[in-house]
Amino acid sequence: MESTLRAIAEAIERESVLIHREALIDGYREIMKLSRLGADMIVRKAAEYGGKKGAMTLKERYGVYTDIFEDAIKFLSVIAESSRMIDLFEYNIGQMEIYIEGSILVEAVGKSEKPVCKPMASFFKGFIGELIGKSVNVEEISCQAQGHKRCTFKIELK
Repeated sequence: MESTLRAIAEAIERESVLIHREALIDGYREIMKLSRLGADMIVRKAAEYGGKKGAMTLKERYGVYTDIFEDAIKFLSVIAESSRMIDLFEYNIGQMEIYIEGSILVEAVGKSEKPVCKPMASFFKGFIGELIGKSVNVEEISCQAQGHKRCTFKIELK
């Protein structure tokens, strides 16, 4: 496991690019204004592809393979917290849930009646599914933007 975590850290360092945090927040804020026109669907599809591509990169370039769901979640937690797009990533395997706090998407939108971190759910879906080689669904079921303590994502293995 230690060598796998080193490989993931190396992948993050080599494969990631620096994107200004405020630019991401401003960009997402503008996209959410167009959500009625379907722009949010495009963002979610792009995020899912990004998750898949990240998992493919780990497998092909760094030899990180697993078909174990819990390992995939552990790897995702390293990547998520390293991204600086969230402050905290936790999970409960028994409940099949991921919990995050401090999402930049919540920061971008502020208060909302609906969950706003659906692109993260799509990224998680793409990453986990590609890494373990199974069909996965991930839905955000509650969000800090709605006034909850943290964002909660429900995972379903198909």
